[in-house]
Amino acid sequence: MGATKSGASEPSVNEDEASPLAAGDDEKREPAGEEAKDASAVPIVFRVLIGAAGLAMLVGFFFPWVTRQLEQQGETAVLSGLALLQQESIAGTPPLALVVVPLLGTALAAVAFTGFRYTAHAAIGVAIVLFGYAAYVLFQLFTQFTGVGLWVTTGAAFLALVLGAGTLGWMRRVAKKVEGAKGAKETASGSPSS
Repeated sequence: MGATKSGASEPSVNEDEASPLAAGDDEKREPAGEEAKDASAVPIVFRVLIGAAGLAMLVGFFFPWVTRQLEQQGETAVLSGLALLQQESIAGTPPLALVVVPLLGTALAAVAFTGFRYTAHAAIGVAIVLFGYAAYVLFQLFTQFTGVGLWVTTGAAFLALVLGAGTLGWMRRVAKKVEGAKGAKETASGSPSS
Protein backbone atom coordinates (compact mmCIF):
# COMPACT_ATOMS: atom_id res chain seq x y z
CA MET A 1 0.00 0.00 0.00
CA GLY A 2 2.92 2.27 -0.48
CA ALA A 3 3.73 4.16 -3.70
CA THR A 4 1.91 3.53 -6.93
CA LYS A 5 3.23 3.81 -10.54
CA SER A 6 2.28 7.48 -10.78
CA GLY A 7 4.40 8.24 -7.77
CA ALA A 8 1.50 9.23 -5.57
CA SER A 9 1.29 7.29 -2.41
CA GLU A 10 -1.90 5.89 -1.02
CA PRO A 11 -2.52 6.54 2.62
CA SER A 12 -1.46 3.57 4.67
CA VAL A 13 -4.37 2.28 6.66
CA ASN A 14 -3.87 -0.08 9.52
CA GLU A 15 -6.55 -2.78 9.27
CA ASP A 16 -7.14 -2.61 13.03
CA GLU A 17 -7.86 1.12 12.75
CA ALA A 18 -10.10 0.72 9.70
CA SER A 19 -12.70 -1.28 11.55
CA PRO A 20 -13.55 -0.37 15.11
CA LEU A 21 -14.86 -3.90 15.65
CA ALA A 22 -11.85 -5.64 14.11
CA ALA A 23 -10.28 -6.48 17.45
CA GLY A 24 -13.56 -7.72 18.87
CA ASP A 25 -14.54 -9.67 15.73
CA ASP A 26 -12.36 -12.66 16.58
CA GLU A 27 -13.87 -12.91 20.03
CA LYS A 28 -17.38 -12.71 18.59
CA ARG A 29 -16.69 -15.25 15.85
CA GLU A 30 -15.36 -18.00 18.08
CA PRO A 31 -18.51 -18.51 20.15
CA ALA A 32 -20.60 -18.43 16.98
CA GLY A 33 -18.41 -21.19 15.58
CA GLU A 34 -18.77 -23.20 18.76
CA GLU A 35 -22.52 -22.63 18.76
CA ALA A 36 -22.71 -23.76 15.14
CA LYS A 37 -20.68 -26.85 15.99
CA ASP A 38 -22.93 -27.57 18.97
CA ALA A 39 -26.06 -26.98 16.90
CA SER A 40 -25.01 -29.60 14.35
CA ALA A 41 -24.09 -32.15 17.03
CA VAL A 42 -26.75 -34.68 17.96
CA PRO A 43 -27.58 -34.53 21.70
CA ILE A 44 -26.41 -37.58 23.63
CA VAL A 45 -29.95 -38.55 24.67
CA PHE A 46 -31.04 -38.81 21.03
CA ARG A 47 -27.85 -40.63 20.10
CA VAL A 48 -28.50 -43.24 22.77
CA LEU A 49 -32.17 -43.64 21.84
CA ILE A 50 -31.45 -43.90 18.10
CA GLY A 51 -28.64 -46.36 18.82
CA ALA A 52 -30.97 -48.42 20.99
CA ALA A 53 -33.53 -48.44 18.16
CA GLY A 54 -30.85 -49.74 15.80
CA LEU A 55 -29.89 -52.47 18.22
CA ALA A 56 -33.57 -53.35 18.68
CA MET A 57 -33.82 -53.84 14.90
CA LEU A 58 -30.88 -56.20 15.04
CA VAL A 59 -32.19 -58.17 18.03
CA GLY A 60 -35.78 -58.18 16.72
CA PHE A 61 -34.57 -59.96 13.60
CA PHE A 62 -34.01 -63.07 15.74
CA PHE A 63 -37.38 -62.91 17.53
CA PRO A 64 -40.61 -64.41 16.10
CA TRP A 65 -42.02 -62.51 13.12
CA VAL A 66 -44.85 -64.64 11.79
CA THR A 67 -46.87 -67.70 12.73
CA ARG A 68 -47.60 -70.12 9.91
CA GLN A 69 -49.94 -73.06 9.80
CA LEU A 70 -48.07 -76.19 8.71
CA GLU A 71 -50.10 -78.07 6.10
CA GLN A 72 -48.81 -81.56 6.74
CA GLN A 73 -48.96 -81.85 10.53
CA GLY A 74 -51.72 -79.32 11.23
CA GLU A 75 -49.42 -77.51 13.66
CA THR A 76 -48.25 -73.95 13.72
CA ALA A 77 -44.67 -72.79 13.24
CA VAL A 78 -43.28 -69.54 14.60
CA LEU A 79 -40.70 -68.06 12.24
CA SER A 80 -38.13 -65.42 13.06
CA GLY A 81 -36.53 -63.14 10.50
CA LEU A 82 -33.61 -65.54 10.37
CA ALA A 83 -35.93 -68.52 9.73
CA LEU A 84 -37.67 -66.55 6.97
CA LEU A 85 -34.33 -66.40 5.14
CA GLN A 86 -34.71 -70.14 4.52
CA GLN A 87 -38.13 -69.73 2.87
CA GLU A 88 -38.55 -69.71 -0.90
CA SER A 89 -40.39 -66.40 -1.15
CA ILE A 90 -41.92 -63.83 1.15
CA ALA A 91 -44.83 -62.05 -0.50
CA GLY A 92 -43.04 -62.15 -3.83
CA THR A 93 -39.67 -60.85 -2.61
CA PRO A 94 -36.52 -62.89 -2.24
CA PRO A 95 -35.80 -63.82 1.36
CA LEU A 96 -32.25 -62.55 1.02
CA ALA A 97 -33.76 -59.03 1.10
CA LEU A 98 -34.41 -59.61 4.80
CA VAL A 99 -30.67 -59.40 5.45
CA VAL A 100 -31.12 -55.64 5.04
CA VAL A 101 -32.97 -55.44 8.39
CA PRO A 102 -30.12 -56.44 10.72
CA LEU A 103 -27.57 -54.65 8.53
CA LEU A 104 -29.49 -51.38 8.67
CA GLY A 105 -30.05 -51.80 12.42
CA THR A 106 -26.35 -52.37 13.02
CA ALA A 107 -25.40 -49.44 10.79
CA LEU A 108 -27.88 -47.17 12.56
CA ALA A 109 -26.54 -48.14 15.99
CA ALA A 110 -22.96 -47.55 14.82
CA VAL A 111 -23.83 -44.16 13.33
CA ALA A 112 -25.65 -43.08 16.49
CA PHE A 113 -23.05 -44.27 18.98
CA THR A 114 -20.16 -42.68 17.07
CA GLY A 115 -21.92 -39.32 17.07
CA PHE A 116 -22.11 -38.93 13.28
CA ARG A 117 -23.44 -35.51 12.36
CA TYR A 118 -26.23 -36.90 10.16
CA THR A 119 -27.55 -39.44 12.68
CA ALA A 120 -31.09 -38.05 12.51
CA HIS A 121 -31.06 -38.23 8.71
CA ALA A 122 -29.79 -41.81 8.85
CA ALA A 123 -32.54 -42.76 11.32
CA ILE A 124 -35.22 -41.28 9.08
CA GLY A 125 -33.77 -43.01 6.02
CA VAL A 126 -33.64 -46.41 7.73
CA ALA A 127 -37.20 -45.99 8.99
CA ILE A 128 -38.49 -45.04 5.53
CA VAL A 129 -36.80 -48.05 3.93
CA LEU A 130 -38.16 -50.50 6.52
CA PHE A 131 -41.66 -49.00 6.61
CA GLY A 132 -41.72 -48.99 2.82
CA TYR A 133 -40.84 -52.67 2.69
CA ALA A 134 -43.38 -53.51 5.41
CA ALA A 135 -46.08 -51.58 3.54
CA TYR A 136 -45.19 -53.45 0.35
CA VAL A 137 -45.46 -56.85 2.07
CA LEU A 138 -48.75 -55.93 3.76
CA PHE A 139 -50.15 -54.65 0.49
CA GLN A 140 -49.12 -57.87 -1.25
CA LEU A 141 -50.76 -59.98 1.46
CA PHE A 142 -53.87 -57.79 1.43
CA THR A 143 -54.29 -58.11 -2.33
CA GLN A 144 -53.52 -61.82 -2.29
CA PHE A 145 -56.22 -62.77 0.23
CA THR A 146 -59.02 -60.28 -0.40
CA GLY A 147 -61.86 -60.07 -2.88
CA VAL A 148 -63.64 -57.32 -4.80
CA GLY A 149 -66.17 -56.68 -2.01
CA LEU A 150 -63.47 -55.71 0.48
CA TRP A 151 -61.81 -53.45 -2.12
CA VAL A 152 -65.09 -51.65 -2.84
CA THR A 153 -65.77 -51.24 0.89
CA THR A 154 -62.25 -49.98 1.61
CA GLY A 155 -62.36 -47.58 -1.34
CA ALA A 156 -65.74 -46.23 -0.25
CA ALA A 157 -64.46 -45.73 3.31
CA PHE A 158 -61.42 -43.81 2.01
CA LEU A 159 -63.65 -41.70 -0.25
CA ALA A 160 -65.95 -40.93 2.70
CA LEU A 161 -62.92 -39.86 4.76
CA VAL A 162 -61.60 -37.54 2.04
CA LEU A 163 -65.02 -36.07 1.26
CA GLY A 164 -65.84 -35.58 4.95
CA ALA A 165 -62.56 -33.79 5.62
CA GLY A 166 -63.00 -31.68 2.49
CA THR A 167 -66.55 -30.76 3.46
CA LEU A 168 -65.45 -29.70 6.95
CA GLY A 169 -62.73 -27.51 5.48
CA TRP A 170 -65.16 -25.94 3.01
CA MET A 171 -67.75 -25.31 5.77
CA ARG A 172 -65.14 -23.62 7.99
CA ARG A 173 -64.00 -21.40 5.13
CA VAL A 174 -67.60 -20.36 4.38
CA ALA A 175 -68.27 -19.71 8.08
CA LYS A 176 -65.19 -17.43 8.28
CA LYS A 177 -66.36 -15.50 5.22
CA VAL A 178 -69.84 -15.07 6.72
CA GLU A 179 -68.37 -13.90 10.04
CA GLY A 180 -66.06 -11.51 8.19
CA ALA A 181 -68.99 -10.11 6.22
CA LYS A 182 -71.08 -9.73 9.40
CA GLY A 183 -68.20 -7.97 11.15
CA ALA A 184 -67.68 -5.61 8.23
CA LYS A 185 -71.44 -4.90 8.06
CA GLU A 186 -71.64 -4.20 11.80
CA THR A 187 -68.57 -1.96 11.66
CA ALA A 188 -70.01 -0.07 8.68
CA SER A 189 -73.42 0.35 10.30
CA GLY A 190 -71.96 1.13 13.71
CA SER A 191 -69.52 3.84 12.47
CA PRO A 192 -72.05 6.45 11.26
CA SER A 193 -74.12 6.22 14.44
CA SER A 194 -71.15 6.89 16.72
